[in-house]
Amino acid sequence: MVSSIIKFIGSPRGYSTIFYVISGISFPIHLFGSYCILFQTSATMKSVKWTLFNLHFWSAALDLSISFLAQPFFCTPTMAAFPLGVLSLIGVPNDLLMLSIYTIFMLVPVSIISMFENRYFVLFVNRGCWRYFRYPFLVANYIIVITYCFIIYLEIPDQEIAIKKLFKKYPRFYNFEIPVSSFIVISDEDRSWQKLRRISVISFILLEIIVFGILLRVKLKLSMKKIASSISSKTLQMQKRFIKALNLQIAIPLIVIFVPIIAGMIFKALSIVNPQAFSNLLNFYFSLHGVLSTILMLYLQNPYREAVLSIFCCRKPVESKIFTTAGKFSRKSMT
Repeated sequence: MVSSIIKFIGSPRGYSTIFYVISGISFPIHLFGSYCILFQTSATMKSVKWTLFNLHFWSAALDLSISFLAQPFFCTPTMAAFPLGVLSLIGVPNDLLMLSIYTIFMLVPVSIISMFENRYFVLFVNRGCWRYFRYPFLVANYIIVITYCFIIYLEIPDQEIAIKKLFKKYPRFYNFEIPVSSFIVISDEDRSWQKLRRISVISFILLEIIVFGILLRVKLKLSMKKIASSISSKTLQMQKRFIKALNLQIAIPLIVIFVPIIAGMIFKALSIVNPQAFSNLLNFYFSLHGVLSTILMLYLQNPYREAVLSIFCCRKPVESKIFTTAGKFSRKSMT
């Protein structure tokens, strides 16, 4: 029984079937998340509305690209794959599908940076010199990521030669019963300078996320200490919940993204009974990152949580209160 399940998970047919089920569950959740951001965002959160929608859009796009539109079946342990999704069925070229997925994957952390930067700017430095540099900084991030992905696209090897090498080295791929023409070899050899470039770009993006995350946390704590004596305990607790929500909303999706990457690197050095099934399980897990992010957003942000309760539980929405006793910081603290 267990071996049959593992075999099903490791097969292209099982892989595609499971992903269609995942996409069927995730699509309405993403759609409802979009509705909440666009139509249920409160006035106190209006300054973060579009950066939040930007993050939600790219997260949802990544989920649906992997689980429905492209469904890339990565041939473990190579840098080769073949698409099984609806876009491949209508004849979209494999190289464009892979370029699109990788670009969307890289745009997700960049959109996280945009959201962090937005909250940092609105809360603390909206009148400082940073307002002159923020847009060039944000645009530069997008340019760097898109350029990096385009370089990878240009380095895709000659497919006729690369696929011959692939099947010669891994003849078991013939068992997939997929036409050879459906395969795409993204890279036939991972050179050291390519690894260095990849690590550098990913580290650069992660460093920005960490820096803005730390700045936000430290600044919020310092501001709370300064105004703690002039505000009610209820308002102070609201600020603490805001910090916790911010951390969870970003940290958990990031963990979901990078756990499969780390696990994939570890499993290469280990002896796995069915490496393809194991790799597919990681891909299933990875494809849930956007759904988790959306669910967390709906739960952690009060206006969206009230919208969920009013729509699905027939509960009347509770009017949000804006605390003004703390002056300027408390009025903007939930934006």
